[in-house]
Amino acid sequence: MKPLVTTARALSELATGLSPDAVSASSVLFEYDTQDALFLVSAEDTVESQRITLIRKGNRRERYVPDELAGFRRDVLARMASFADRARTRPLSLPRNWSQYKYDSLVAFFAVPGRDDDNSTRWIAEVLSGERADIVLWRTTTASNKATLEEFSESEDRNLSDVEKHWKDAIASARTHFAQANGGSVADVDMYLSSVQQSPTRGWTFDRWMREVSDRQRAFIDAPTDKSIRLRGPAGSGKTIALTLKAVREVLRARDIGEELRVLIVTHSWGLATEIDEAIGSMSVGQLREIDVFPLLEIAQTVLPPQHHGSAGFTLIGDDSYSGKQAQLDEIQDLLREFIDGDWVTYRDRVGKPLQERFDSPNEKDRLALTWDLLIEFGSVIGASAIFPGAGSEQRYAQLPRASWMLPLKTREELRMVFRLYSKFMENLEARSLMTSDQLLADFLSYLETHAWNRSRKVQGYDLVFVDEFHLFSPLERQVLHYLTRDVSSYPRVFMAVDPRQSPSEAFIGVASDETWSTSAQTEDGLGEIANFELTTVHRFTPQILDLIKHVHHEFPTLDLGHDWDVDFSAVESTQKDGPRPRLVIAASRVGEETDIYRTIHEIYGAGRLALAIVDMRQWQRYSELASRVGQSGKFHVSTISGRTEVDGLGYRQRGVVVGPAEYLAGLQFSTVLVAGIPDLQTAAPTPNEKTRILSLLYLALSRAEREVRVFANDDDGGAAEVLLRAVTNDIMDVEQGSRT
Repeated sequence: MKPLVTTARALSELATGLSPDAVSASSVLFEYDTQDALFLVSAEDTVESQRITLIRKGNRRERYVPDELAGFRRDVLARMASFADRARTRPLSLPRNWSQYKYDSLVAFFAVPGRDDDNSTRWIAEVLSGERADIVLWRTTTASNKATLEEFSESEDRNLSDVEKHWKDAIASARTHFAQANGGSVADVDMYLSSVQQSPTRGWTFDRWMREVSDRQRAFIDAPTDKSIRLRGPAGSGKTIALTLKAVREVLRARDIGEELRVLIVTHSWGLATEIDEAIGSMSVGQLREIDVFPLLEIAQTVLPPQHHGSAGFTLIGDDSYSGKQAQLDEIQDLLREFIDGDWVTYRDRVGKPLQERFDSPNEKDRLALTWDLLIEFGSVIGASAIFPGAGSEQRYAQLPRASWMLPLKTREELRMVFRLYSKFMENLEARSLMTSDQLLADFLSYLETHAWNRSRKVQGYDLVFVDEFHLFSPLERQVLHYLTRDVSSYPRVFMAVDPRQSPSEAFIGVASDETWSTSAQTEDGLGEIANFELTTVHRFTPQILDLIKHVHHEFPTLDLGHDWDVDFSAVESTQKDGPRPRLVIAASRVGEETDIYRTIHEIYGAGRLALAIVDMRQWQRYSELASRVGQSGKFHVSTISGRTEVDGLGYRQRGVVVGPAEYLAGLQFSTVLVAGIPDLQTAAPTPNEKTRILSLLYLALSRAEREVRVFANDDDGGAAEVLLRAVTNDIMDVEQGSRT
């Protein structure tokens, strides 16, 4: 069978859940078939794009992955694309849980994330020489049919056809195809907008924005900058744009009075930094060189002098705090598995019962929560204190004062065990010349505390620091922020945008965050007096959706969330025009509910972006199978996401269906949101933590919608949750009978 020649962009698009049968109708993918190879390219690919060649042998059911991996198509495609991206950075370094093995230019790694297939299938791949770093996926090997890299390197199977001419023809044909498609009618299956066009307000000038902002946004924008300000508000309230406008306003004001002002906008990820930078660039205020917009990790790499740069000779895992933390969590998860299978027996009887139960638990949620707590302990406690494995280091760690936000370790034996894990963590990283984002930030913090920075910060530091998504920053990252301002004689002036309904652990480990022991550090530490501003106007969704969100929110007062999680929804108003009232559809059975969902997708598909948000992760498998069937129909473009790393690229899609757990849809917005998988909170008798979690996820799902919300339930699962039935009684939702089958 002839090989498939494709690109990382094309594979990433397929990995969103696009059915292979729907490729011919896609507005971003193009197939070009020749006698020697099948080419699959995206609209953005060029002749210079990195090529991925998949050697296909005996593919009967699958065109893009080996037949034996058909059940894991999306995950396999995503890993193929990720491998290609990583191959462009030399030397190649794969995450530890890929279990890579190298020999010359060959590399083997697990084909399925989490090694979920029965055979633990591995790719045998090769990174070719040259600037493009083309790769070849030669074959798969399994536990029952092993092939070593040494053996394969000597085999006669490593014959690669010359497809250079066909490649150029494929790219040229793709350009012609997309040009003709763009000149005619837009396909109903899929359409993209560039990032600048993501929002209809993206092109507004600064003056237009200032005319359109709410009174509370303006109050924050116009507030004096003599002390730090925390800007709080629910989803869709415009925190990011208010923060951006205030930064621009302060620069323009300083120019008017002849003052020099340096402003920093700090984010957790490159994605958000790019979005803010593009927003500023579209405001028609000219170049604002006074404003820097960077992820915190990029600031550390830029400011840290070479002589203090501990990452020399090391590869940093992750290019911002978000991806860096996710990579660290993967590393610690692997470390925990090895420790529990080995050294845990030595420590088990020496630690307290609560900690013992966490290590013994077979529950994946408990393991994730423990992983998160260790991440905070390693990075924000041990690393931030510049304690490295070696003589006397364990003693130094044991003498550190424990704060309320830290993992509660009660005895010396518990501290000793955690430090043993930390030492092994460091050893694993050093063996592969890797460095974590937390380690770099710890080095950065140490430098910021030196006399050298105290002098140079007057030039390199900033007058004002703006922090978006402050709730996602760890205790270590928050400490770094304090030192980035110029004036050493007064408290830093830091302006923080906070969503009180989100926490950093939820952003990375989802529902498992309920089981974490470490908490957030106090936001006021080192900032002096902080003024609080509440945003009470939402711009995303209609008054009818807001009424339902308020109703759900009113379930929270009986739950102890703490003052940092309070939002005065009684004062929140929507600026949008009226829309349809949210609808509750109750079917007689699970099958009937799935029929209702399919009919609804068919009814409203093409009227804008559509999401199916699943509230209870325990019901995810059923709905993901439904999404697969909908996508395979060939009528709809369906993107299924089961993790936060799969969200990139979905932000700019104007049409199509995105199906995923509600917790992974944060940051996205849709014209219509279908909500399903809501358990009966009364019958299930959940714990307060679980009830809080479900209500929070329902709130998150509803707040993704701009125009319309439909909620689905069925009698097999206990019918509609009481909170929804009360919404019907209170005339907030309409109810209709769903399928009776």
